[in-house]
Amino acid sequence: MAPMQPSKELPIRVLAVGHEPADPGPDVEIETAADLSDALARLAEGGVDVALVAFESGAVAIAAIAEQAPDVPVVAVTRDGAEAAAALDAGALDFIPNDADRETLRRAFRYATSISRLKVEIHRRQIVDELTGLFNARGFEQLALHHLRMADRTKAPVVLLFVRLDHLQEARRTYGSAEEARLLAGAASALHQAVRGSDVLARVGEDVFCVLLTGDATGAEALVLSRLVEAVAVHNAREEHPYPLSLSVGAATYDPAAPATLDELMSQADRQMRAAGEAPAEP
Repeated sequence: MAPMQPSKELPIRVLAVGHEPADPGPDVEIETAADLSDALARLAEGGVDVALVAFESGAVAIAAIAEQAPDVPVVAVTRDGAEAAAALDAGALDFIPNDADRETLRRAFRYATSISRLKVEIHRRQIVDELTGLFNARGFEQLALHHLRMADRTKAPVVLLFVRLDHLQEARRTYGSAEEARLLAGAASALHQAVRGSDVLARVGEDVFCVLLTGDATGAEALVLSRLVEAVAVHNAREEHPYPLSLSVGAATYDPAAPATLDELMSQADRQMRAAGEAPAEP
């Protein structure tokens, strides 16, 4: 058997605006934009790792690029310390001189991409629940508020489902963290099977999940609940454990004609769940 070859890193894709850099080598792909408008259009398409922007294009241009593509680090090409400081203030991650050689360019691009990936990973850890892989309460709030604002503009209602995983604390006390993790994974899997990819799914508490049915969700609630019941039944038939998967669900509808806050919507869905007798009230 031939020895396994090490995986080759993908080239760094750089969009140059107002500057023609030296050849940075084979592991960097340079694409040029004619002007700021062309650069913003290209960034909107995606597939750019670093924006290399001449400060001569102006601090406004750097700020516009940073706003258009906040996940794409900007490296500014500057002539002196004053321009470098202004570029950083405008949103650039780093700066290089306008006569930078190949090694300086490569080092700047590697630094920019490594910092960008680190920021993405830190952000992911801040908004993702590690046990289930779903959004956590912080991530859910950010996305849910966005969709509520969208609903206000489109005048289309959205539905929030408040889901409690029954018996989680009792299972943990009796059988430990392994049973707790199994139940949480089962709940997350069942919810994934019940909703669309465009819906927002999160674990917002120890035993509480929230689902925001996005777009015009009129009539979607009944279909999601039907799918959820089926997914739970399939899960319990496939796996025999001391505690079968059991979910209690409440719902609330966001009406753009009578807007409510996200907290009010969650409280309403929680009350609906309790009123239906699907879960005991907390003491």
